[in-house]
Amino acid sequence: MYKHSKILSGSWRLHWTHWVVIALSLLLTFSAWFITSQQVQQKTKAQFDFQADQIIELVQERMAKYEEALWAGVALLHAMPNKTSRDDWRVFATRLKIESRFPGINGLGVIHYVSEASMPDYLNWQRESMPNYALHPKHNEGEYWPITYIEPLASNQKAVGLDMAHEKNRYNAAKKARDTGEANITGPITLVQDAKKTPGFLFYAPWYGDDRSPIHAVSQETTFLGLVYAQFIMHKLMDGALANTNRQVNFSIDDGEEALYSELNANSENYDSKPLFLEKIAVDMYGRHWVFTVQSSKLFREQHSQTQPIMILIGGIVIDALLFFIFILLSRANRRAVAYADKVTEDLKQSNQALMAAHSDIQMRNTELVEANKDLDQFAFVASHDLKAPLRGISQLAQWIEEDLKDSLTPQTSEFMTLLQGRVSRLDKLLDALLSYSRIGREKATFETFNLGGRATELFSFLSPDQTFEFRCDDEVGDITTVVVPLEIVLRNLIANAYKHHHKDAGIITFTAKVKDDHYVMTIEDNGPGIPQEHQQKIFELFRTLKPRDEVEGSGLGLSMVKKILERYGCEYQVVSDGKNGTTFCFDWPSEQQLKDMLSKQ
Repeated sequence: MYKHSKILSGSWRLHWTHWVVIALSLLLTFSAWFITSQQVQQKTKAQFDFQADQIIELVQERMAKYEEALWAGVALLHAMPNKTSRDDWRVFATRLKIESRFPGINGLGVIHYVSEASMPDYLNWQRESMPNYALHPKHNEGEYWPITYIEPLASNQKAVGLDMAHEKNRYNAAKKARDTGEANITGPITLVQDAKKTPGFLFYAPWYGDDRSPIHAVSQETTFLGLVYAQFIMHKLMDGALANTNRQVNFSIDDGEEALYSELNANSENYDSKPLFLEKIAVDMYGRHWVFTVQSSKLFREQHSQTQPIMILIGGIVIDALLFFIFILLSRANRRAVAYADKVTEDLKQSNQALMAAHSDIQMRNTELVEANKDLDQFAFVASHDLKAPLRGISQLAQWIEEDLKDSLTPQTSEFMTLLQGRVSRLDKLLDALLSYSRIGREKATFETFNLGGRATELFSFLSPDQTFEFRCDDEVGDITTVVVPLEIVLRNLIANAYKHHHKDAGIITFTAKVKDDHYVMTIEDNGPGIPQEHQQKIFELFRTLKPRDEVEGSGLGLSMVKKILERYGCEYQVVSDGKNGTTFCFDWPSEQQLKDMLSKQ
């Protein structure tokens, strides 16, 4: 008993095992904080990249619509049997409804290419409908590029007769459009009719006499007749295409050293002086090099809170502090128990010396000693139980973190979580060992090889479909070595699309895979209601669904991701359906060597 008392008497200080538990608990807390921070940062950055790409895509789509208007004007000029008159152009612009269909266009007009020899005839022709028509300003070039027609005329009167050759940005872009046969825009200019003198540009489409773009510069000079053009004031263009209302990003556009447009100032809606993200993206825009500077706004900051990692860190530190406090309390309780055991032992020694004289007293002391040992056993049990309570809290916290992040865990993160759970289990076993001790003496893009048909069948099984829905697999490829993640995304989305958007009663999905030349051909066929011809290309657009949102699952991004992946790897694809009975998605997939050659060039 005296030896046991000496062992316990040294335990009033924290044992090394206590410090191990606290250290591992702190490691768990900071690991959970770090993992969560990384996950939140990745999600937030992905959302910002999406918003930035969407801004650029909207500008590109808007410019493509304006280009269509220019080529429509070129088509008109070719269609007219005689020279197009001012009235003809006015009727065309009115029918085109440029102000409502093409917001942001400041005017749509025609520029004629006039040599010095043909200038008198040109002026006589124009003065028949506009007696005061004249070219301006004067310049020293040997050719003339005057604005002949412009609509709406009332707001663009100053532009009539303006010669593009008088200023280098207008002139260089005009010649480039003539020489390339393609639509081009000018560098930053100020429109003569813009009283505020804000940045703008002109958009040219070349017009040739033989209704085609010539191959050589010589033939261009002989067949070139002029340009159809549109003029833009930059801030009006952006207001028409991308009104800054409740947007999660602000942006600016620069052309070389000159600023075209900017929302990056305190006067812009939701401007954030210290943005979470800022990125510069260079875009080739019809012969010019535009640089988009995109940064997150205050609205983005509000909608993407990053407080979760901080809350996890604070919660973990609080639990660690409570654990340390419990260890201190247990240490003090142990010290009191040891003191009591020493007192009982001393009393027992005295009782043994007076055994013959006070037998009844010895019996009483022995009873007290038994009760003391029971108290020590109870102390050991309670100490273990109280020590396990915060450890279970740590384990539960780790489980909550894993459940909260399970949809976005990377393999490395999953490995970390498994390691942390292993540490907790290890600590639990250590506490059991301590309890036994106290009773001694008393008691990369990554290539993978897999079976193609088996993987497709496995992806279908993840959908947990009704038993009446049948999946047929006709795989002639067998084992395939390829980049697994992109192919799985394509197959999963096509199979899920066939399952979600088609009849569940006696539904059939057929997967076919064949080898053709040096690549693979795969098809996903269903017996559903089919896709009408007019919708077969629209289904690949972002957020496009053929049914109302409330009637289908998903975000509307599945087939858009399929299209982007297939185009990235140079794959051909098509949708075949009569719009009534069944749909077939067919796509190519490159071989292993083709993929490696492709990836080595990127």
